[in-house]
Amino acid sequence: MGLRLRILLGFILVLGSSSFFMFKQVNAQDVPRSPPKSSLPPQVGIFNDPPPDPTSLLPKSVMDKLTKSVDDITTQVANNYSFCIKNAQADRENTFDINRNPGFLTNCALQLGVSFIDRVCKKSEIVFYFQQIRTIKFPGAPPNSNCNHESWTAACEPGWSGVLDANVSDSAPVDVIPMRVADPQPCCPGFFCPRGLTCMMPCPLGAYCPMATFNETTASCEPYGYQLSPKSNVSCGSADLWLTFGDSEGMYCEAGSFCPSTTNKTTCSSDHYCRAGSTSQSKCSLLSQCGGEGTESQNLKVSGILLLVIIFVFLLVVYNCSEQLLHIRQRRKNRDREIAAREARDRLTSRVTAAERWRLAAVKALKTRTMSWKRTWSTREGSEPGPIAEPPTKAHHKPTKSSPFPQLQVTPIKGDQDSEEQDFYLLKRSKTDMVHYPTAWSDDQITAEPPANASVTQGDLYDIAVDEEAANAVQDYEVKSESTKPSQMRHTRTQAYKYAYGQIEMERQSLEMKDLGDVVGSHGFRNMMEGSGRFRIELSFLDLSLFLKGSGKRILSHVSGKFSPCRVTAVMGPSGAGKTTFLNALAGKYTGSRIEGHVLINGQPGSIQSYKKIIGFVPQDDIVHGSLTVEENLWFSAKYRLPMGLAKPDRVLIVERIINTLGLSHIRDSLVGTVEKRGISGGQRKRVNVAMELVIEPSLLILDEPTSGLDSTSSRLVLQALRREALWGVNVAVVLHQPSYGLFRMFDDVMFLAKGGWTVYLGPVDEVESYFAALGFKVPDRINPPDYFMDVLEGVEKHQTDEDFDITTLPTMWMCQKGYRIPPELESPPPNPLHATRSGRIAALRKTFSQDVFDDFRAHLLMAWDSFATSFSRVKDLSGRRTPGFFRQYRLIVRRVAKQRFREPRLFAQDNIILLLAGICMGVTADWTDSNLGAKGYTYTIIAISLLVMIASLRTFQMDKINFWRESASGINRLSFFLAKDTVDHFSTVIRPLVYLSMFYFFNDPRSSFAANYVITLGLVYCVTGISYILAILMNPAPAQLSSVFVPVVATLVVIGSRSGIMSKIANLSFAEWALEAFVITNAERYTGVWLITRCGVMANKGYRIGDKYYCVAVLFIYGVAARIVALACLFLCNRNRQK
Repeated sequence: MGLRLRILLGFILVLGSSSFFMFKQVNAQDVPRSPPKSSLPPQVGIFNDPPPDPTSLLPKSVMDKLTKSVDDITTQVANNYSFCIKNAQADRENTFDINRNPGFLTNCALQLGVSFIDRVCKKSEIVFYFQQIRTIKFPGAPPNSNCNHESWTAACEPGWSGVLDANVSDSAPVDVIPMRVADPQPCCPGFFCPRGLTCMMPCPLGAYCPMATFNETTASCEPYGYQLSPKSNVSCGSADLWLTFGDSEGMYCEAGSFCPSTTNKTTCSSDHYCRAGSTSQSKCSLLSQCGGEGTESQNLKVSGILLLVIIFVFLLVVYNCSEQLLHIRQRRKNRDREIAAREARDRLTSRVTAAERWRLAAVKALKTRTMSWKRTWSTREGSEPGPIAEPPTKAHHKPTKSSPFPQLQVTPIKGDQDSEEQDFYLLKRSKTDMVHYPTAWSDDQITAEPPANASVTQGDLYDIAVDEEAANAVQDYEVKSESTKPSQMRHTRTQAYKYAYGQIEMERQSLEMKDLGDVVGSHGFRNMMEGSGRFRIELSFLDLSLFLKGSGKRILSHVSGKFSPCRVTAVMGPSGAGKTTFLNALAGKYTGSRIEGHVLINGQPGSIQSYKKIIGFVPQDDIVHGSLTVEENLWFSAKYRLPMGLAKPDRVLIVERIINTLGLSHIRDSLVGTVEKRGISGGQRKRVNVAMELVIEPSLLILDEPTSGLDSTSSRLVLQALRREALWGVNVAVVLHQPSYGLFRMFDDVMFLAKGGWTVYLGPVDEVESYFAALGFKVPDRINPPDYFMDVLEGVEKHQTDEDFDITTLPTMWMCQKGYRIPPELESPPPNPLHATRSGRIAALRKTFSQDVFDDFRAHLLMAWDSFATSFSRVKDLSGRRTPGFFRQYRLIVRRVAKQRFREPRLFAQDNIILLLAGICMGVTADWTDSNLGAKGYTYTIIAISLLVMIASLRTFQMDKINFWRESASGINRLSFFLAKDTVDHFSTVIRPLVYLSMFYFFNDPRSSFAANYVITLGLVYCVTGISYILAILMNPAPAQLSSVFVPVVATLVVIGSRSGIMSKIANLSFAEWALEAFVITNAERYTGVWLITRCGVMANKGYRIGDKYYCVAVLFIYGVAARIVALACLFLCNRNRQK
């Protein structure tokens, strides 16, 4: 180019006029088949000054016409393809900036003269070309005034052009193609001339448009691949078409080279790479691998591996540090707890030792005074006997309320006073003391007989002499309660543990006083305890019957009675008697059934759901969080269900007391375990299940078979804990299956239900044997009474005197004894089906299949409607307990779920490894070509990410679904539960796109940026995660997993399939459509210059608009939010019968 400029400038200086530009024109028929060689003389002269701008050597009118032609081309492209033009001015500069390297214009002027401008297409021809661009490659441009069946000159051949007719004016109509057939010549390099048009247009930047060479083997003009008409007898010209990459690949600057102008091509230097259609070479990034010269693309696999290593190191650090921090925190808690417990034991041991020394001193002093009195009496022997002197009056010391011993009244205890009154005086304490010391008795003293031969009598322990030394010893033994009040102490962990274990150890030491067994087992003690404690709930039920709404089957039949506070009631009966159904009905968990009769709460009608916050319900299944420890499960239950105003030390005291009571201290830091990962034993798990309800300090406690699967020792621990709760005013009802006699005697009341839900007995345990004996069912020797009664109800044991006794009359006998109304179905026996008429039996047997289907459908519909209707029912809270609200529960659940996630690193690693392998497979095997802007590769990406992420996200709600039902029934905020789960899942949502793209992006190396791909992938992951929430909540695990595979595949196939009719509308609703559009647009923005037509062609086929990238990403996030709203609604509405 520099040589020709210097030659041109030399001729201008020599001649001094523009006539130099006139060249000899050659007839088209005389042009040889091979491209003509330049006849220009060799380079003349060498100029010391830099060459002037080549455009300044052309007349201004020529540049104006050429600029107008370029503007017409860009305007036409913008008008026809506005959907793929984001910035018209920027696209014009990137495609037709003739000022960037205008040397090809000067060369064209040297080849054809200044008149070459008359060969440039006018607006009407440009409009004609772009209107026919879809069919212009074959068979060529449609017939027009210049090229048709009757007139086909050499100028109509591809790569050739003609001169505009001199009679054509600039004001000619834009819809009329001007005459242009004179002086046919090959198009100049840097221009392209379509077949059927006789004008030429400048090639876009990024194209390489040299003169074509004839390939005799293929009889085509290379590199463009077009063929000339056999009769034309012309040589190959310049480029012929500017179309998509697949239709005009020869025009595009080949990969490995860059084309600074449309007539120059330079091989990429080392450490650089050049993609197809590049105008400059790009330097390889720091961590990429580039070959030598002519590298087509950089190898970013090392960068991807490095990014992957960084991600995994980060996750490894996060998980290990988090686990380590949890261990450190747990060790600190254990250390503080052990220190507090040891200090409490040491402190109380020293005090008890002092008290023991005082007791011995008091006994010794008493003996000394007795001996002195005897000696005084003996000295008077022989004299007249007088009245017997009474011992000195004993002053009874009253310990402070913080003493581990029960407080004493100042009133002296009379020797002849009734023992029950003595118990009352001895243990009478203020209500304030009851709050601080809710349990001051041992397990053995609750359940066993009072110990005999106590080593220390009450008189020895409490009858204190007036000795100053003894009084001082007692004063030293006392604990200053003012220093241990929770309201006056710092709520640090150490202080809370010291307070809690101080209270527990004081209780334990006081319980070691064997003489208190008489007191605890006495009626006076129980009467005193029933007058204090928690809010009491008495459940009364009258003529209670329960029917299934669908089938109308009777489950309970006219049950009457009451469950009283401060008592533990066992509900027993054979299988199918309706024991669990009965307690569910009392607890308000009877969705899908119809209740007849009355249930009264403290003598008033109302809904038991109004007291849900102070009701504990222990299900038969052990529903606990397997990835939490025993202590963490209890603490979570306590934190969201105990009153907000309760001080932290009191919370610690409650939890620690329950752990010690149920014998869970040695496993408190052990994970509960799941089916896949074993943890604690089944019996220990059962006790944890019970403890989760005990820590909330309920007023009504209902347990469904809490001792099933437990050994006798564990069962005894559970029953002792229940009795402990009952003594504080809790109403405890337990479903039980054939307990041992020892456990049976630990209950206060027992209720026997016969098959059909009829009551056979409801009363004290002490009277059940006498009641059945009066009916003729006396328990034989060496037979467990509960087992015998169950056999009676099953009909296994016969009446001892009347062999014809009908056990179905037992409910009637009970009702008669209690004075209840006898229902009609018990007054008259049911009709015998054998006596039914033959026609009636035949009619029953002829019930059609359609009727069965209709009945089943009707039953299902009624139950579904009942579940839906109860979803919107609300009851007033009458419990008087203010539990944590939305934000506190949200924080609690976030912490719990995050802790669970950190303890599942294997699952997290498996998910990411699978994503990593998918990224490698898609990066290697995906059909990634520039002709489709990578659309096919992104299609596979959408399928892979959607499928894998949806399957992994099912665990968010599926694994904890049963736990959620239990927590929802106990009053947890469902919105906070959902948002907390989703919040913790955001961590995986952010990490998963990085893991996948670390392989896929760096294996494919698309033109779009990594950040843009990450944002779109993030939106896709967020969207499909919300969809997986819906599937997890609505479906069981197996169908949910199948749907997670089905949904992404179908959603993507709809997008890439036929887009006609209704399928187009369905495709527009698919999330895959918006994700694919965002990916394609992001990649298309990097295809400029010669790629403009390819970009517009791909986007036209798919119906995309280049300005919709952010809109598509926003739609993905909106879909994700909408899916979460639907999932939340499903969480509220589905399985409502299990959330009550």
